[in-house]
Amino acid sequence: MVEAVLSDIDGTLVESNWLHAAAWRDAFAVIDIPLDIETLRKQIGKGGDQLIPVFVPWWKRPMV
Repeated sequence: MVEAVLSDIDGTLVESNWLHAAAWRDAFAVIDIPLDIETLRKQIGKGGDQLIPVFVPWWKRPMV
């Protein structure tokens, strides 16, 4: 039986920033925005609402 679950969202307990950056790299690649992982890693810690405008020009964002 599972007695506890440990979750590390911000890379404090487990060095997960590189995986987070890789996930963003893959997501941006889908919309034809190739980025290197180091450039993305420097942005990790921002919310998506702050990170996306850094790399996605306004004309590529859907109007909602």
